[in-house]
Amino acid sequence: MNDKDTKRTKLAMYANQLIGSLGSGLASPFIPYYAAYLSFNSEEMGFVQAVSNFFPNAFQYLWGKLSDLIRRRIIFVVIGGIVSYLMFSAFIVTHTFYYFLLALSVQAIFSAMVPPAWNALIGEVSSLNKRGIFIANLSFYSNLASLISLIFFTVYAFKNLNLNIIIFYYSFYTASVLGTISALVMLYATEPQRDKKSEGNAGSKISKKFFSFVIAVSVYNFFMSLSWPLFYITTVDVVKANVFEVGVINLISVAFTILLLRYFGKLSDKIGSKRFMIMSRIIFAPVPLLYGISTNVYELYVINAVTGIGTAMTNVSFTSYLIENTTLENRGRATGIYSAAIGTVTFFGSILGGFSAQIMEGYLPLVTSLLIVYIVSTMGRSGSVSLFLKLDKTIAEKI
Repeated sequence: MNDKDTKRTKLAMYANQLIGSLGSGLASPFIPYYAAYLSFNSEEMGFVQAVSNFFPNAFQYLWGKLSDLIRRRIIFVVIGGIVSYLMFSAFIVTHTFYYFLLALSVQAIFSAMVPPAWNALIGEVSSLNKRGIFIANLSFYSNLASLISLIFFTVYAFKNLNLNIIIFYYSFYTASVLGTISALVMLYATEPQRDKKSEGNAGSKISKKFFSFVIAVSVYNFFMSLSWPLFYITTVDVVKANVFEVGVINLISVAFTILLLRYFGKLSDKIGSKRFMIMSRIIFAPVPLLYGISTNVYELYVINAVTGIGTAMTNVSFTSYLIENTTLENRGRATGIYSAAIGTVTFFGSILGGFSAQIMEGYLPLVTSLLIVYIVSTMGRSGSVSLFLKLDKTIAEKI
């Protein structure tokens, strides 16, 4: 791509993140809370979390391989974005568990079209020595837009607490509109011109160090997902947070992510993404235990401030490490493999976590049942940090 086309594509990508996140910031963080307000039990919440993890990740392999074969990225971002964002409107009329799960599944399958093509596009329009900061900038604008949406949601919820669950309806509808616009913006981007000699080489071999990376992430994410569906139960049923306080929780997390994204992006280019991955895994390790011993919403505010820092590290390091350890010809497929592995382990992890807590609730108090799963999750996260220590160094770390 020439400089003009590169700038044009980057501009479209920034606009996509800004507009899309204005919409998703009003809806995506609140889907599990919405399910909790619909009175889904621990087992049902486990399935909600499992579907949210599995389908958008598992289908990425199919979409990624197809993207590599036809060597087109933008059309996948557009179609996947439009359908997945429009599905937010479906949640307004899905109050029963099975219809809710169906709407969530359809949304997840089409949202899976975007990441493989998006990561491949990042690799094609960014240079190695500035990739970390480009990824950080994309994430910065995305999180900034989410922050604006969360502020709006929180203020609106505070002024309209009597509406309760109806507040989510307005958010889901707005997200559908803004998300569709953000997907259409990508039509302004220029599809990169690729070397014809590499056309049809989508089956090129993926390196062993990439698979070591996938194993490390999968093991850690399995133990992460054990506690995911239970966080929302702790927030809504144990701590008794209202819709306004739920908004503040998400607001704090995103705010801390935004504050550090660009700094971490520049630092990642200098010291390497592996170190940031390790630090983020250490930060997330004790989070379940902290949730298990929390008794009020103010403690959850502090916990989510810390996770916001970990999220900033995650956003600039994992995508950068993946791109560095794949090639142009297999990046979409590799992203699909990476995401499919994560989707599979978190699917079973979320179901196991929710199902285990549900069984124990028949014999133990709710808080105790949740705490036992939280302890297992914390121990598993802590132990699997060692897998990241064994990964190959990045280019920045070798210099």
